[in-house]
Order: sequence, then structure tokens, then C-alpha cells
Amino acid sequence: MTEKTSWDKERKAMQDMHCELTGGDLGACNYRMYEPVSGAGTLSPEGIDKFTDYKGKWEKAYYFVESNEDRMLSACWNNLPELSPLRISGTDQFYMMWTRQTRNRRALAAIDVSCEIIHSIILADHFTETGFEPKSERFAVYKEHVAWLMSGVEPHYIENWSRDYIKCKNNARNPDQILLEIISVHDVLSANCIDDDCSQIPDATSIRNYICDQNNQRSDDPRLISDALWEEKMRTASMFIPLIF
Repeated sequence: MTEKTSWDKERKAMQDMHCELTGGDLGACNYRMYEPVSGAGTLSPEGIDKFTDYKGKWEKAYYFVESNEDRMLSACWNNLPELSPLRISGTDQFYMMWTRQTRNRRALAAIDVSCEIIHSIILADHFTETGFEPKSERFAVYKEHVAWLMSGVEPHYIENWSRDYIKCKNNARNPDQILLEIISVHDVLSANCIDDDCSQIPDATSIRNYICDQNNQRSDDPRLISDALWEEKMRTASMFIPLIF
């Protein structure tokens, strides 16, 4: 069985589908979440320089997230038995179902902060408070995969799946709340980012400040966290979100 290492083809197929559904230009359409965009003629000369610098840093951070996700997708795909329903559906379908573009990034961070559990991208929704969307295709193929497992085929794979399931279940009981807040605040600041306003740029400093300002009444006061620990958590978060340092 040939190991898969690149998801460029599947990524391009998903982008093309997105553009067709939204009526965008296939040559120029970009579906990347919260990509910084500035309308022509809306920025001052100083704003243009700031935006260009920000966009360059964002691209580097985005590539890091994308590379990490590709590694996780490959690890999972390459460990799936040939007869697994998840594999039978093909690489295009597998990518569309489990890429971060369609998956809850907080859910993954809650069960696999190191991004090293092979099946965590598939199990993430299972351990969220709401679980899978009952009518989604992702839940349907997940149920098929679990039913296939329960039939007793591939004993060695069942051991691997069960081990990862237990790891994810245990991690879900005590997730890193600050890490999850970093991801949530990044999305909030990114969605509200205003051109030519540096205070709105969702970098490590602005995210930390936002969390500390919003949570000064809690018992685990984030203002008491050391600089070194904040940096460690930001570095971890940068595997899930395009975080600028």
C-alpha cells in the first residue's frame, strides 16, 4: 500500500468545489478561513505597509498549520485498512470531511494538544459536548467505520483504534482551557479584524491581552500565568490556528 504524503490535489479539488458553489473565479478564488484581505484604495500608505507585513506573517503561520494538518491526515489515512469505509470513500472525500475547513479546531485541541494521536482528527467530534451533527455525511461514514470495526475484522487495527480512543477520551476529561480560549479568541479577533487598525490584528500579544481583560474574575486568573508558559501555549496553539508571534 503506497503511503500518502501530499494533499495538494485534494485541497485544490475542495477549493474548486467551493468556488463553483459560491460562483467565484476559479483562478482567483480563495476559501482560506479568516485570510486577511484589504480592499483596494482603503488603506493609507502606512496602513499598506502594515497590512503587507501582517499578510506575510499570516502566510507563514498558515503554511505551518496546513503542514501540520497534512501530516495528521497522512498518518490517519496511511493507517486505515483498505476495507475501512473511511478509506473506501477515497482521498477527496476523506479530505473534505476531516480538514480543519470543515472540522472544529477546538475539539481537536481538546483531545490532542500535541497532534500525535493517529485517529484524533476522526474522534474529535465524538468527544465534544454536542457530538457529531446527526444528519451529516461525516457522522454517517464514522458510524459505518465503527460498525465495520465491531464486525471483528482487522484485530491489529482494532487495537490501534481502541488505544487512540482511550487516549482521546482521557484527554477530553481535562482539556487545556487556556489553549481552547486562545483558539476561540483568535477566531473572534480575526472575524472582527479592521483594516488599518493594528489593535485588531490577532497576534499572540493581542490574544493574551484579550483573554486577560475578559477573565479577571475567574479563579485561575490568566494574568498570573508566566510569560514562559504563555509562550508555550501560544506555540501549541500555532499548530491549530495561523498565529503570529
